[in-house]
Amino acid sequence: MGLINYTFFSHVLREQVKVSVVLPTYSRWNSKGTLEEFYKPGKKYKTLYVLHGGSDDCTTYYRNTNIERYADGNCFAVVMPEVKNSFYSNMKHGKNYFDYISKELPKVMEAVFPLSDKREDRYVVGNSMGSHGTFKWVLNCPEFFNAAAGMSGVGDVEEMGFFEGKAVGPVDNAFGTVEDYRGSMNDLKKLAKDLAESDIEKPRLFSCCGTEDYPYYEGTVLFKKYADEIGLPLTYEDGPGGHTWEFWDQWLLRIIDWMGLSVNEEDR
Repeated sequence: MGLINYTFFSHVLREQVKVSVVLPTYSRWNSKGTLEEFYKPGKKYKTLYVLHGGSDDCTTYYRNTNIERYADGNCFAVVMPEVKNSFYSNMKHGKNYFDYISKELPKVMEAVFPLSDKREDRYVVGNSMGSHGTFKWVLNCPEFFNAAAGMSGVGDVEEMGFFEGKAVGPVDNAFGTVEDYRGSMNDLKKLAKDLAESDIEKPRLFSCCGTEDYPYYEGTVLFKKYADEIGLPLTYEDGPGGHTWEFWDQWLLRIIDWMGLSVNEEDR
């Protein structure tokens, strides 16, 4: 795989931003066809946006998981942005990270790198804070993604105790008060209900969590129950594990397969 640590000026954030990008590269051992066919001009790749958790950065996934190898084996691109402890929000006291992630970043990535701009070729996954960002993004912009998956944190931030200090980073900077949060573009329950009641084509949604992951496990179970109550299709799975990279690396493979990003040997 080709690994690129890319820096550019964000007009939304008014500062230099960092993003790590993984692109497929030709291998004489596992690539189908010739070198010329692999690097055919105009070729566009399916893209998996990967959103980091609280206190992490754009390098965390490729340092702690096998995301490069998974992408290489299945010939898709990976985009890993960096958003500090913003909860992927247009922060109450801070910068407009949601506008950056949902509007500016894809425009830049698809202009600079050989990434498809088709909805059916865009996917997003995140862990912990990144799972909140994943569902916030896909529920606010359901027409943008084919599928989205959250690991260890798809739930209501009030129910998971984030306003009581059970989160990395000061939640009030991102959301303000509980009253500010409710009914806003950050409120996953409100967004989920709006999507369930709309005629918009629904992206496929997946959530998973480790059964030893407190308080996230309880939050993900409650959100799955809520999704069922409002009629929003959400695939939910759990298994042994905690809030760890071992759990997330294992489930990345499951999610890639669920999304349909896995390819057969003869298709590589």
